[in-house]
Amino acid sequence: MNMNRLGAALTGEVSDPPIASLYVFCANPMVSTPNTGRIVEGMMREDLFTVVHDLFLTDTARYADIVLPATSQLEQTDLHKAYGHRNLQYNEAAIAPLGEAKSNWEVTRLLAAALGYDEPWLRQSAEEAIAEVLDATRATNPLLSGITLERLQREGTVPLAIPPERDVPFADGYFPTPSGKVELRCDALARVGLDPLPAYTPPAEFAARTRDDARLTLITAAAHHFVSSSLANVPSLLAKEGATPWIEIHPDDANRRGIRHDALVVVANARGECTLRAVISENVPPGVVVAPKGRWQSRSVDGHNVNWTTSDALADLAGQSTFHSNLVEIRPAE
Repeated sequence: MNMNRLGAALTGEVSDPPIASLYVFCANPMVSTPNTGRIVEGMMREDLFTVVHDLFLTDTARYADIVLPATSQLEQTDLHKAYGHRNLQYNEAAIAPLGEAKSNWEVTRLLAAALGYDEPWLRQSAEEAIAEVLDATRATNPLLSGITLERLQREGTVPLAIPPERDVPFADGYFPTPSGKVELRCDALARVGLDPLPAYTPPAEFAARTRDDARLTLITAAAHHFVSSSLANVPSLLAKEGATPWIEIHPDDANRRGIRHDALVVVANARGECTLRAVISENVPPGVVVAPKGRWQSRSVDGHNVNWTTSDALADLAGQSTFHSNLVEIRPAE
């Protein structure tokens, strides 16, 4: 199933019969997945069996039949790939798991054993799995040349083996395409029946818009102090982000709607609504409003966040989400 259509899958729209069981780890779909109202409808089904494996009692965990305690990074062995930097990092457990907490890897191994699966990799320790991943990747990717589990364990952080001539990306003018050039035309797309050239297809919600439609385009941008919904339950970071979830609106749009700075407003469309604090600002253009994503509903004004308004329709390429193809109306809260 495409997670962007989780609500549709849980309510039977794209799954017949509807999904009967849900196992959630490394995710908080009640906060981070679009069209939350459909997800709530599905999660409330009496015949849905839900297990959540997490370190915290997230909004999703509150709907679970069983909550399994997860380890933190201090309690588990892990491998961290480069993300915005050029290093691999080995995460060594600093302490033994607390209480009954187990890592994702350990729970997967236990489930596999209980279900009778006997593939050898399902019996591997985290260290053995990391070593095998490194060996297999190193065989085809020269960036991992010389990087082994033993070296990572010894040094902790190891830079990728980027040759000096490629220290600055694409400085040599070569790109990883069939021609070695920047390709505006993508023949790989043409081979699967898609337009090989960049084009704009208006979202259905915008294509059907009439000239007198005064709704605003809602952008759910990244928060400054959270990573999606992760860290959005940390009091010190909530204080920095602002205790009350907020939405930026241009002064012209605010004046037309009688909205005052710092007042509560209702953001709504046919999918749902949420209550946010208005921040009147010229940082956003007229016709556009911006509300950071990731706010837990259990820490919001009305138990809703912006994803009660976002669409779970899929984009025209690769099943992508359409979070920002979202028209809303805003009014002062009563």
